[in-house]
Formats: sequence, structure tokens, C-alpha cells
Amino acid sequence: MNFMESYLYFCRRFHKFHIPKLKFKELNDRYKSIYNNYYDISEDDIYKASFIIFLISLSFFVIFSAIFSFFHILIIFFYSFLFSLILSYKFSVYLLNEIQKNESIINAMLYLIKIDFSLIQKSLKKNSDYCINFIKLIKNYNLPISDNFKEILRRTHEGELPEKVLMNILTPSEDFNRYLKDLLTSNFNNESGFVDFKDNTLERNFKIYLRDIESKLSIIFFIGLFFPIGLCFLLSFQLINLIFTILSIPLFLFILNSLFKKFIKQNNFLIGLIGEYSKIEKKKIHEFLLFLKSFANNLRRNISPEYAFLKSYSQNRKLYDLIEVPLKNQISLLLNISCSFREMINNLKFELNSIRFKIILEAIEKFVEQNAFFSSEKIFDILAVLSKHQKLETKLEIIIKGEKFKVFFFLFLLPLVTGVIGGMFPLFVLLNKNIQLSNNFSLNILFNIVYFKDIIIIFLSLLSIISITSYYFLKIINHNKRFFIVIVANIIFILTFLISLLNVLNFI
Repeated sequence: MNFMESYLYFCRRFHKFHIPKLKFKELNDRYKSIYNNYYDISEDDIYKASFIIFLISLSFFVIFSAIFSFFHILIIFFYSFLFSLILSYKFSVYLLNEIQKNESIINAMLYLIKIDFSLIQKSLKKNSDYCINFIKLIKNYNLPISDNFKEILRRTHEGELPEKVLMNILTPSEDFNRYLKDLLTSNFNNESGFVDFKDNTLERNFKIYLRDIESKLSIIFFIGLFFPIGLCFLLSFQLINLIFTILSIPLFLFILNSLFKKFIKQNNFLIGLIGEYSKIEKKKIHEFLLFLKSFANNLRRNISPEYAFLKSYSQNRKLYDLIEVPLKNQISLLLNISCSFREMINNLKFELNSIRFKIILEAIEKFVEQNAFFSSEKIFDILAVLSKHQKLETKLEIIIKGEKFKVFFFLFLLPLVTGVIGGMFPLFVLLNKNIQLSNNFSLNILFNIVYFKDIIIIFLSLLSIISITSYYFLKIINHNKRFFIVIVANIIFILTFLISLLNVLNFI
């Protein structure tokens, strides 16, 4: 039993019980239908299970904190309540997130599906069954709905009308549902072969993301800066103990990691978008697109795909750097008649070793098999989609580059401030205890009041938090030399902390 099955089984256990529901999101009718039809579960069952998760986690956090911390019971209850709410929220939206993830995968492939099916429409005879061919097309794609289309194909073989079965299907993707409805309305016949390249849901969501990203970055910078500084002040005035200080390290890591995944990390599956703005990956995809453009132009001349592939390589050989070796290897196999065009494409997918190249090459493989001549214009359609996505990526890069100065300024400022405040910890302890400094006051007396191990724990805790902040700030701007900059920030903190500590000891 996988996690999804265990999750659904746990939620269904509370179906018959009349217990409170913990509802975080209002689902629209489409998601409610998917819950019922695809997963055989009611949203109320999930909300009941979320309430149980909330009670269990709240009890655990309160008992654990009461044993291992010295906070007031109201403070313990407050943060236990907060963490329990977060856990129950994560539990409540797990199924919804899975559905939305599947929706993103389908939406990412929808352009290729449209291009692929338009080529099938051009290649088949007018009296062909376009509906069955569409079902076979989706069945052969590696999509979350492919198994459903296998089942639809089986039912049509048993005598059911395919159009009637498709009328009742509801997929996680609203864009796909709309496309399917258009096909059913037009009886799967498109004389013009026109492919609609209007923005789909993924691209609209990405544009919204571009508008919001600066505000989201400000939130991460605020927490990354003021959590360490705030911790320094809490330690200095002895408002928290050392156990909480140590526990704050994984808590801070969890907060920054969650914010990075929620606000910054891209999970939109746009096939033309390069993850984390890698310069090497960008150059690689640029060379690959040049090769595809040349390959499509050569296919237009009505020559064989093998010869078009060879010619595209030889014509622009000097322009290829990163993909030159993989292409050369496949050309050698092709010239030695050691493999077919299909085998060569499969080998190239393996050598280029990227999901993006794999998706594009699989599409081209299908196009060429269906109709080598018409596939040239379909490759240009793919290039148009990729170009559209790259323009969106350029806008994102401009925003991220604009944050570089801010990041490096913060990475210089934060170690200085935390080092100064952290190094003054012994002085704050003496002031809090109202101990008078006199000529007879010695370091031995100080270390009887402030334990040396406490200073070491504070030093290592703040150093860890500085490292976490530096790493995630650099990850936001995708700086290549993260390790080096983190080391520099740590050295600044260590030097500042030691200078501040020694000055305090000399003053005492």
C-alpha cells in the first residue's frame, strides 16, 4: 500500500463518525467531482481526518514542550496550536496538491498533444476514425490520465461508442477538458490543422507569479534577517533557554525551506523553462533548438529523416559545443547502419539526460513516424511554444538579477550584526543578574556565572543559522559559488563574534 492509498484509507475511516471538520479551502465543483469519481472519497472525510490530525499533533507538541522547555503554558499552547494547524493544513490539501500536480503535467503536455493530433488529422484519410486515434494518442503518452484512456479504449472494443464515453470523462486539467469538448463538438475534425497557442493555465499562473515574486522575496529576506537577529536579542536578555536555541535551528531551516518551495521554486512544468537559470543548461537548450530548426528546414525538402538529421549536424557543426558529442555518436551509429532513426532518437534521449529533451525528442519521434514531410511544420510549432516560454523566463531572470545587490548586502550585514550581539552575551547576562563590576571581579567569577559551554552552544547555533540564511539567499539568485560565499559569511561572523567577545572580557 503506497502513501496515497494509506492516506485515502485513513480518511475513509471517519466517514460514518459525526465529528468536527477542519476545513481550510473551499473546493469548486470540478475538484469535488474528481474527489468522488477518481478517488471515491468525500471532501468531508478529509476534513474530519484533518481534525483528528490536529488533535493528535496538538497533544504531542504540548506534552513534549511541557517536558523539555520552561516556557509559560500559554506560550507553549500558542506555538503548539500554530504547528498543529500547519500539519493539519498540509494533510488536508495533500490530495488537492496531487490533483493540481497532475493538472500541471497534463497542461505542460497539452501543446504537444494538440500539435501531435493535428499531424494525425493531416496524415489520416478523411474516412478515418479520428476519435479512436485520439484515444490511442493519449493512451500512448506518459500522463496521469493515460490509464483512463486505456480503459476507454477497452470499453470501445467491447462495443461502447467512444464519443459517448469521452463525453462523461473529467480530467484534472480544465484546459484538457475544454480541448476535448471542442474536439467532440467538431467531431474530431479540423480541416485547417490550426493549433491554438493561446496562453494556457500554466502560463497565466506563471505571469501571476512574476507579478508577485518581489513581494515574496521581501518576506523571505525579512525572515532570513530578523530571525537570527531576534534570536540574538532573546538569548542576550535570557528570554529563551539553550534547548530552545538548539531546536530553533531545524525550525528555521524548515521555515526557509518551506518559503523557498512555496514562493520561489518553480513547479509549473513549462517545457521551455529552464530550472534554476543554469547557464550551461541554457546554452545546451539553445544549441538543441538551433539543431531542431535546421532539422525541420531539411525535412521540408522532402528528404529522409536520417539524411535530414545528418545534414543538420554537418551544416552547423561549429555552432554545437555541449551537444556536439551526443550528436556525433548517433551520427556514427547511423552511418554504420548500426541503428534505425527511432533507436538513434532513443539513444540521444539517454545521452542528453534531461526530461525536457526527452519530451521534445519523443514528440519528434512520433511526428516523423506519422508523416516526415508534415512533421517539419509541427517541429516549428514546438519551437514557437519553447520561444514563448523562454520570453517568460527572461522576465524572471531580470527580476532575480535585480535582487543580487540586496542579497550580497544582507549577507555582509547579517554576520556583522549577529556576531556583535552574540559576542556580548556574557555582558548581557551580568546586567540581567544585576552583578556589579569591581576591581576584584575576575574571569573565574564570570565563568562561574556564565558557563563556557553556553557560549559555545550559542556560537555554533548562530553559525548554523547564518549558514542556512546564506545558502537560501544565494539559492534565490542561483549563485554558482554558494559554498565559497557561505564560508566568507561564516568567517565574517566568527571574527566579529570573537572580537566582540574579547572586547567584553577585556572590559570586564
